[in-house]
Amino acid sequence: MEKKRKPIQVYALIVCIVAIITFIICVSVLVSSILDRSEPLLTGYSKYDLSSFENFKMDKLGSFKENQTYTPTDQELRTAFEAAKEEKIQKVLHNSLTAIVVSSIIILISLILFFSHWWMMRKYSNSE
Repeated sequence: MEKKRKPIQVYALIVCIVAIITFIICVSVLVSSILDRSEPLLTGYSKYDLSSFENFKMDKLGSFKENQTYTPTDQELRTAFEAAKEEKIQKVLHNSLTAIVVSSIIILISLILFFSHWWMMRKYSNSE
């Protein structure tokens, strides 16, 4: 004969399942953010190709073809390239740090919820 579960046991089991799913999702976000920090220029979308100055220069000069009256010098393009590269790096580092902190906090909360509800479920199943 099958044991009847108390509503508190069902509740605890559901919370444990949700905590496990949350834990798995946050670990994947955490790993992804750590990898993003290692190569910030290769992460996400950028308006211009920042892999090299020559690629950036070709992209940028392509956008100036409409306005032939002004063509930036190599020094101006180099300054724009360095500024765009630094902005991208800072943005990726900030976003990845935010994701790491938030994911770590959610992982900690999910672990606390899982173990407290697992203990609750075991306590009520042993009392029968």
